[in-house]
Amino acid sequence: MADNAPDGALLTVLDISAGYGKMEILHGVSLGVRPGEMVSVIGPNGAGKSTAFKTIIGLLHPTSGRVLFDGREITGLRPDQVLRLGLSYVPQGRIVFPEMTVLENLEMGAYIERDGARVREALERAYALFPILGERRSQKAGTMSGGEQQMVAIGRALMTTPKL
Repeated sequence: MADNAPDGALLTVLDISAGYGKMEILHGVSLGVRPGEMVSVIGPNGAGKSTAFKTIIGLLHPTSGRVLFDGREITGLRPDQVLRLGLSYVPQGRIVFPEMTVLENLEMGAYIERDGARVREALERAYALFPILGERRSQKAGTMSGGEQQMVAIGRALMTTPKL
C-alpha cells in the first residue's frame, strides 16, 4: 500500500488541488473509499464535485496532491489507463450517444475489452440490472426518457466490470 493511504482503501485522494487554467477550484481535498463502502460527495453547484471526480479519473491533472487506487499511484494517468485499472466514471447529465442504439452505447463502454465473451457477459449483467435496456436494445438512446438515458450511462460504465 502506498504511503499515507488508509489501510484497506480502494480509492484514496490525498490533499489534491486542481482547477482550470489559473482558476483553482479544489484546495486540499481528501477522501477515501474502502471496498464495499458507499461514499457520497454533496455540495452546491460550483463547489467542485465534478472537478474532483475529473481529477481523480485523469481528465484534469492536480496541481498538488495524490490519487491512489487499489494501492497504486494513479495521479496524472490518462483516463483510459485509469479505466483499465478498474475505476469507472459516470458523469452527471445523462451523457449518451443519442444517435446510437442502447446496445451500441453499451458496447462503447466495453471499448477496452477485446474478449467477445466478456463483452456478452457484461451486456447480460447490464440487462439484468436494467431490464428495460434489454427490451430497448435497438432503440436510439436519444429517444429514451431521462431516467432511461441515465440507466444507459450507468450500464455503459459497468461494461468493464470496474472495481469502483
